[in-house]
Formats: sequence, structure tokens, C-alpha cells
Amino acid sequence: MVNLPSNYIQTIRNIHKEKGEEWLQNFGTLIEYCENRWNLKVLSPFELSYNFVAPAIKEDGKQVVLKLSVPNREFYSEVEALSYFAGDKMVKVVDAEMEKGILILNRLTPGDTLANLEDDIEATEIAADIMKSLWVPETPASRLPKIEERENSLLNFQSKYPVGKNPITRELLQKAVHTFQSLLEEKNERYILHGDLHHYNILKAEASWVAIDPKGLVGEREYDTIQFLLNKLPEENIEIILSKRISILVDKLKLDERRILAWGFAHGVLSTCWSIEDGEEYSIPFYESIFVFEKLHHQRYGPFGMKIGQTE
Repeated sequence: MVNLPSNYIQTIRNIHKEKGEEWLQNFGTLIEYCENRWNLKVLSPFELSYNFVAPAIKEDGKQVVLKLSVPNREFYSEVEALSYFAGDKMVKVVDAEMEKGILILNRLTPGDTLANLEDDIEATEIAADIMKSLWVPETPASRLPKIEERENSLLNFQSKYPVGKNPITRELLQKAVHTFQSLLEEKNERYILHGDLHHYNILKAEASWVAIDPKGLVGEREYDTIQFLLNKLPEENIEIILSKRISILVDKLKLDERRILAWGFAHGVLSTCWSIEDGEEYSIPFYESIFVFEKLHHQRYGPFGMKIGQTE
């Protein structure tokens, strides 16, 4: 029998309400179903956040990972994204049952995260290689959420807190909304993006590095670099680290540096707003990076909202 931590149980209740409560009540039956359906033994889970994730061993000795979610749009998007990213740089799907929120994945060993790699330049180059491998042009059949939903999330925060909410000021919020709108108006080519690619979603698998946990998002490639840029930042010299990372990504992926800086500013504000709304402690490096992105953009391209080639 698998015992769920109390904090995980509370998270499921908070997010999914009655549907989450029903899912928790039937959790033991769901585990039993998985063990019988795929002839596997579910082991103690990894540290849990929003989904149940645990190693499991199949009858033939093959090691897999069982991921169980309260069926919802985010789960469906993950499964769809995995179908687009079916290459060497994404964890392989063994099987899935959409209606039950079941996903069975190959287990990656040793499974160390990219966050354990001390060389930041090497880590950024590894992330760039994975990004290049994953991105595919948007298809008409895609049902994945679009980047405009991120803008809507920021607008909803602004509607709820029109004068801002510490540490996000009214002026900062207005500038982030304007930056989002300006970037989206330019209608750059759209791709299927990972949506949450950072150091902790890149794992070591024998001789290579592999991405996990795609959220699935339709948008421009520059936006998909931001989660990586914002993660594992030092308390000091953030500008130096961000500048080096951006330079590597621009060079290896032929991206638009101006748009990376603008997206970094806008998403940094949005990410901090999400933390505020969830009642969590916002990340200090995330927050400080907002002003680094703004500074670098102003130094190299002028204020946000100016077109390439314009001068102040």
C-alpha cells in the first residue's frame, strides 16, 4: 500500500477540489489497477508536488516510472506534447490511459538533474542541444495551450490587483503587460514548446541528457528559453550569468536576443505574480532577474516596445 504525504493530499484538495477528493478516495484502487494492468510493482514515490510520481518494476524486471494525475487539461497537454517530442532528447512513453490520468514512462538512470552540473556554460550548452532537438513547428491539429494564455494570466492578476501587490508595483505590472502585448503583436513563427524546460527537468540517462515533464505550449522559441534562464541563479552576479547563458543560446539556436530579453522581463514578472497568487514565497533571484533583463534590453536595444532599428 502506498501512503501519501499529508502536504501532497492537501495540495490535491486545494487545486482540484471535489474532483481531487474523489481521486484521493479511489487512489488505492487506481494503484491496484496499474499493478494488475501492466504487471508491475509500485515502489515508494519520489518527492511529490502536483502529481504522484513513483518508480515501478515490471514483471520482466524493466524499470519504469508511474505518473498519476487528477485528469485535467495540464495532464492532457503533457501527453500530447510527449507525442510531438518523441525523440532521443525526451523521456519515452511506455503507455498511457488518458481518461484515468495514467502515464508510464521509461525510468532514466542515473537520473541526476542538470542542476547538479557545476559548469554553468556546459549546462547551458546541454540545454540548448535539447531545445534544438525538441522544437517542432506548430501544427493545425494541436490542442495545446497558446502563449496568449500567459498574457491572460498576467491581465487577470492586474485586474485583481490594479495597484500591484508587493513586490510587484503598478508600474512594473503595466510595463510587463505592455511588453507581453508588444511581443505578441509581432506574430513570430510558432512552435510546439516544452513550456517548463529548466535544470530540474533535464535528467542524466546513461551517456546523454533527456528532458522530462513537458507542459506543452504553442509560442515562439525565444519564450521557451526563459524558464532555464531563470533557474539556478546565484545570489550575486546574476547579470554576468544571465548574459553568458543568453549569449550561448542565441549563438547555438540562432535566436533573437532582443526578444529573449523582453520575454525574460515579462515572464519574470508573471512568475512572481504566480507565486504571490499561490501564497508562496517568491524567488528573490527570479525577482531580481526582472531588472537585469530590463537593464540589458535598455542598454542594447532601448526601452521595451521599441522596434529593432529604432533609437531613443
